[in-house]
This record gives sequence, structure tokens and C-alpha cells, in this order.
Amino acid sequence: MVRFVPPSQASQVERKLTEWLHQDVQKIEVLMAVKKLTDAHQNLGSFFVAAGFLRNMYWDQVHAFPSTPLADIDVVYFHKQHPDKAQDEMLEQALTQHLPSIPWSVKNQARMHTKSGHVPYISLEDALSNWVETATAIGVRVADNHRLEFIAPWGYQDLVDLVLRPTPFFEQQLTVFEERIQSKKWLEKWPKLKVVWPNSP
Repeated sequence: MVRFVPPSQASQVERKLTEWLHQDVQKIEVLMAVKKLTDAHQNLGSFFVAAGFLRNMYWDQVHAFPSTPLADIDVVYFHKQHPDKAQDEMLEQALTQHLPSIPWSVKNQARMHTKSGHVPYISLEDALSNWVETATAIGVRVADNHRLEFIAPWGYQDLVDLVLRPTPFFEQQLTVFEERIQSKKWLEKWPKLKVVWPNSP
């Protein structure tokens, strides 16, 4: 069994996430498959598993729920020179060949600014910081020697506090934020969650 190592300067939350990842065989398989993808395509940079992968795991643990199935596994990377969708589809196929039971979704964040009407992103962290919710903007990958590397441009406080909060860009597009909460039924699935609106005390 693979044993992940938390980051050398790991926060308490990152150590807890590392411990919980060890308890989920499927998540271990997902992370190792994505590491193989990174190793095979080093010219594209590092691939992270993000969005609901860690967020839902944290919510499940706090609610003492079994692991909630994900609609897809979001794999993200950033490479300006290859922003075409066809490459993402090729990478999805490579992951599917390795783990066919997983609903993979690979997105080069260098092209995703067009979807939300943003200016071009300059890095993966910049891209994640412009996702809809702060607690969704969290990712993880396996680096060398099974050491985990996390990315969390807004930190972990909202995740820990079970808060749904829009990122600054989506404070100006609250309809998108509201629609996601309703369509994904987060408050029904995880009743301890709370929504924090802009300018609320």
C-alpha cells in the first residue's frame, strides 16, 4: 500500500487531508494515476486533482458520512503553449486506459478563462483562485517520494469552517454561485454547510 508523505511544512489541515487520503483506496489509485500522467508528460508541468476531490472528502469526514461519489474527477494543469481541447481529451483517454472506472475530466487552465470571461490566467494558482467557491479551489498531487503537494490559493479556512463563499470575481456574478449551490444540492447533502454572502458580517 502506498504511504503518502505530507508536505515538509504541512499545515494541520494538510496533515489531516493526508491521513484521510490514506483511508480511501480509490483516491490513492486516482492520485497515483495522475502522478503517472505527470511523469509521462513532464513538458506539460504538474497535474493536480482538484475541486470536489478534497472538498467533498473533508465535508464527508466532518459529517461522518461514507465517501460521496463524485460526478467526475477534475484533473487540472497549466500550459500556455498547448491550450487546445484535443490535448485534454487525449490526456483523459490516457487516464481512462489506466483506470477505466473513473469519470476523468482534464482541463488545461490556460484556456479556461474564456469560459468565465476572465483575463488570461498566468498560473495554475491564479486560475484556481478564480473558480466559483473558495472551498473548491483546492488541489493535490503526488510529487517525488510520495510526498503530497497541495495548492490552495484561498487557504483552508472556509473548508474547515464548512463555508460556501464566492471568490472575489464571482461576488459580481452571484447568480452563478447560487445556481451551483442549488443544482449540486450541497446544503441538502451536507447540512452543516453554511453560505456566506458578500458583505455579510
